[in-house]
Amino acid sequence: MTVLIAVTLGGSLVALVLGAAGHRRVGWSALVGEVVMLAAMADVHLPALGLVPAPFWAVLLGGCAMVTALVDRVRRPSRPQGDHLHALGMLLGAVFVLLGTVHADAAGHHHGGALLLPIAVAVAVHVGAVVWGVGRRRAARVESVRRIASLVGVLAMGAMVAVH
Repeated sequence: MTVLIAVTLGGSLVALVLGAAGHRRVGWSALVGEVVMLAAMADVHLPALGLVPAPFWAVLLGGCAMVTALVDRVRRPSRPQGDHLHALGMLLGAVFVLLGTVHADAAGHHHGGALLLPIAVAVAVHVGAVVWGVGRRRAARVESVRRIASLVGVLAMGAMVAVH
């Protein structure tokens, strides 16, 4: 579990640093969303923290995802550059934050396939879209690494929920 926490926080931190370094390509809303994602991951998953309730983080991440997708759509209506994929990652992060706290609150409780199947499909679609977007276009290397680092952080967060 410690390795997954380190991978989750590391992936999110790398995505944040690379997004800030290439600020001309990454919108401010995606950077704010990345900061919120990093704070939520740290607060929910580090045992010593837990300062803010997980539902608050989930709502905040959902709001950041909607603003990021909207800003990306308004800024580049004919060809969005990937912030909408980051928004999907934030939504998945919000789901993982909630599921992680449900697992912690109800030890031994297992979710049925009815709940996990749509989440697994959403994760698979997100992974496919990020890989397709990075492989299909000639995106800048920094941007490609940022997208992959963000994806790794979200996947590790999902793995923590699955293992928990």
